[in-house]
Amino acid sequence: MTSIKKLLAVVLSAAALAGPAHAAYPDKPVNLVIPFAPGGFVHLVGLLLSENLSSALGQPVVVLNQPGANGLLAASSVARAPSDGYTLMLTTASVLGVTPHLMKSVPFDSRTDFTAIGQVAQTSNVFVVNSKSGIKSFKDLVDKARQSQIAYGSTGNGSIQHIAGEVLQREVKSQVLHVPYKGTSPALVDLVGGQITFVLGDATALPYIKAGTLSAIAVSPKASAALPGVPGLAEAAAAAGIPNYTIPALWYGIVGPKGLPADVVAKLNKALAETLAKPAVREKLIAGGAIPAENTSSAFLADVIRSDHLRYGEMLKTINVTLN
Repeated sequence: MTSIKKLLAVVLSAAALAGPAHAAYPDKPVNLVIPFAPGGFVHLVGLLLSENLSSALGQPVVVLNQPGANGLLAASSVARAPSDGYTLMLTTASVLGVTPHLMKSVPFDSRTDFTAIGQVAQTSNVFVVNSKSGIKSFKDLVDKARQSQIAYGSTGNGSIQHIAGEVLQREVKSQVLHVPYKGTSPALVDLVGGQITFVLGDATALPYIKAGTLSAIAVSPKASAALPGVPGLAEAAAAAGIPNYTIPALWYGIVGPKGLPADVVAKLNKALAETLAKPAVREKLIAGGAIPAENTSSAFLADVIRSDHLRYGEMLKTINVTLN
């Protein structure tokens, strides 16, 4: 055998042992799991990301809604998915930071069973009251709660609104009645009708505020340009005499199963950062009451998930809220 033939045999043998070459990621569609039903704001954000990430990655990013168990069904399936970058989840603070503490058994650990890709946005939530109620500020609401029973609407037991109301009850040391609804919209309708005292609403409340039927008295987590003159919650709570009053801050972020390769994370993170830098994307998020993420790094989101898991676990212990 000539030296050239020997060299060729060695090369072919090495190639056979190495197996087939891997195509550059991604070489097929990527699934983006949404842990809630279609129609809500999380779903709309998912569609917005899908369109723009598809362009950045060169492959379709397909939105798959997987509602159930307050987001735990989707989170569990994503945690068990192959660590190849083809199954991701648009998660929220409640799915990974709040809900796991409300259940007796959760089949994943938010802190270790996911790979953080990057934060997408924070969402503004606004405390609203009936414009004819005589409540002009958050302090007025707190004073009223201390004088007599008030009632608030939420999207159900264990929701952010429920937690906000229970923490408020602890701070004012007076009974605050919880009235659960199947969504924010029916709660706002009853608020307009005078059946309840306040609602911690999302972008759904903005048309009522603009129409003058509801008044905004505080915005969480901070003041918003969409609601000029309305104080952030920290400022409003301090003025009301309850400076320690805090509620879960809502954010959206993209995660995948644990163990995603570093190059896959880097490519996804780059695509996300490029998407969030687009003026059209930012405008749509802001119009929906969201604040585009200032820090989109993987490390930042991983830190947020860990810190939220600890903070909200401690918070929920103090108000004794569970789902089972």
